[in-house]
Amino acid sequence: MSSVFRTVKPARIVSWILLMTAAVGYLNLPHVQAQEGTEFVGTVLTVDPATGKFAVKKDGSGTRFTFVAHEKTKFAGAGLTSIKDLKTGDHVLVIYKVQGSRYLAISLTRK
Repeated sequence: MSSVFRTVKPARIVSWILLMTAAVGYLNLPHVQAQEGTEFVGTVLTVDPATGKFAVKKDGSGTRFTFVAHEKTKFAGAGLTSIKDLKTGDHVLVIYKVQGSRYLAISLTRK
């Protein structure tokens, strides 16, 4: 048995340990990936209830996305029951998924 351990190079063991540590660290990151979609927190810039579209500017950056609310979008937060209740300037959390070129809102929460 000792001959098996002599043939394994220490560099390979170190590489394997680093790879596994990186993989475990990545899996434990509490970041943008929510259970059913991706999180986006920001301020509402525009709302178009007729099309279900609303634009949000991300907190701390200039990133702006236009989301689409649809029949399955869940609404939460003070007085927010539909896209019609959303106002410019509202601070929101959007959970979304990308479908083609559209950002579909899975849930929209007024903060």
